[in-house]
Amino acid sequence: MRSILLGLTLLLLFLTGCSQKEVVVVKPEVQIVIAPIIEEIKPPEDKELPIRKAIVESALKYLDTDNGHDCSGFVGLVNSDTNESFYKAEMLYKYYDNSRRSRAIFNMMQDEDKLVSEPLPKVGDIVFFSDTLQKTKRRVGSLNITHMGIVTAVDEDETVHFIHNIQGKNKIDRLNRKYSDHHMLSDKHINSFLKRCSKNRQKSKCLTSFFFSSYASPMPKEKIELSKN
Repeated sequence: MRSILLGLTLLLLFLTGCSQKEVVVVKPEVQIVIAPIIEEIKPPEDKELPIRKAIVESALKYLDTDNGHDCSGFVGLVNSDTNESFYKAEMLYKYYDNSRRSRAIFNMMQDEDKLVSEPLPKVGDIVFFSDTLQKTKRRVGSLNITHMGIVTAVDEDETVHFIHNIQGKNKIDRLNRKYSDHHMLSDKHINSFLKRCSKNRQKSKCLTSFFFSSYASPMPKEKIELSKN
């Protein structure tokens, strides 16, 4: 009897306190987040940039000289230097409706649907002005083109720098249509006088912004073959 009780006791201990239970360890899930690859967004390439640079370089080469002799002659000189980046000289005769070459160039640009007035011009564009002759009164909306130049720079405040032949010399002047009534703004020259102002004439009506008509860009790149020299 004693031996039976002892056996039962050992069996009970084996089934309870003496046996090792398996311990299951649950590991937390680790989430791996892969950041998306962000490609650098590059601005679209300006295909006209080489042409525009060539135009400005050619124009500035004649700064402070009398080359061209007048505004349209100067533009024609730059046009020739850059392999006719604006117009085909041999076709210009078709567009004369008076004696001024500036008007003929304007007429050609208009016929080719290249004239715009907004937004701001870029470097290398031609800018046109109307009714700038001393004895001519400016008429709003006039297409009586009497002067022209080539844009060399554009500032953040929308001041446009352009080179033109005026009074027989090539010089750089400024145009700012945002502040059209100002010659100076915060000690900065933003609008040049394009016409001599008489004492009884309002000064703002002698500025480049008052005479501005429109501007035109060079021909598309595929139509121009720039010189490698």
